[in-house]
Amino acid sequence: MVSPTHILLIDDDPLFSRLIGGKLAAAGFEMLYAQEGNEGREIARRMQPDLILLDLRLPKEDGFANFRRLRTEPQTRNIPVVVLTNQDLSGEAEKAVKELGVADYIHKSIDPNLFIERIKKIITSSEKK
Repeated sequence: MVSPTHILLIDDDPLFSRLIGGKLAAAGFEMLYAQEGNEGREIARRMQPDLILLDLRLPKEDGFANFRRLRTEPQTRNIPVVVLTNQDLSGEAEKAVKELGVADYIHKSIDPNLFIERIKKIITSSEKK
């Protein structure tokens, strides 16, 4: 029996979380949710998800700071992270985001079906590593 893939969504927008979380759950993923970074890091340490979806704009501490903290903790440093944003990143900004070591960056306005396909590809490629 194959265990389900767990995805942690750290995002403070409840509408986006319901929409994307519902789509991912319908695609067979087990979803975990957090509305801010501290809560998300605690869930990541405890639950060890297969993938973290991290919004760049969060209350208290932005996604970049949260990503850096995830990378310094032994329990979370190897979990792939996909950065989510509503901002259009310039080519340089997108390159800088990827140089941080994120698995991918996805604009939140992407078609939900394309979003699911990108997540599946990321999970498949991280499983091969």
